[in-house]
Amino acid sequence: MRERWDGKRDPLAALAVGRPELFEEFVTTEVGSLLGFFRRLGAGPGEVEDLVQETVLKLFRGAQNYQPSGRFEAYAFRAARNVWIDSRRRAAVRERTTPESEEAVLPLVEDAPGREPEPFEELQLEERSKALYAAVRRLDAIHREAFELGVMQGLPYIEVSELLGVPVGTIKSRVYNAVQRLREDLHRERGL
Repeated sequence: MRERWDGKRDPLAALAVGRPELFEEFVTTEVGSLLGFFRRLGAGPGEVEDLVQETVLKLFRGAQNYQPSGRFEAYAFRAARNVWIDSRRRAAVRERTTPESEEAVLPLVEDAPGREPEPFEELQLEERSKALYAAVRRLDAIHREAFELGVMQGLPYIEVSELLGVPVGTIKSRVYNAVQRLREDLHRERGL
């Protein structure tokens, strides 16, 4: 999340006292961060918007019971993570009750700002992105979560620690191990 949403700018605290403007600003500003978060977790294109909407509704509905403690960004990502976990549980139940399940479509990495890539460069970027996301999805859950939040979302390790409920040293170790496993996996995939 790009902006600080703490203290006087806490969207849920403002919403709880009848000032919805800050919550609306949060939603408008941070919807891209939430979309990216769910895409990187492997949500399909149609599912991403539903997950973001469910997260925003969960935050909105919980505003009256919200007690500010810690950073709001961590609280918002914890809500998003819980929405993701709930959606995976529902999907697992559906898979057990239906013979076929849809496979998630792998999202592509958005182009970096700057010059337009050449068509060949675009194809290479797309292939690398697919390989990286596939490798990230092959990580076990504890390493994938730490890597997602600490590296891909850019949250400070202390926030990731609070979000996942484990010590900061454990987060550092998990991110380090995730990076090592990704390097090995991608190296193996290239046949080097």
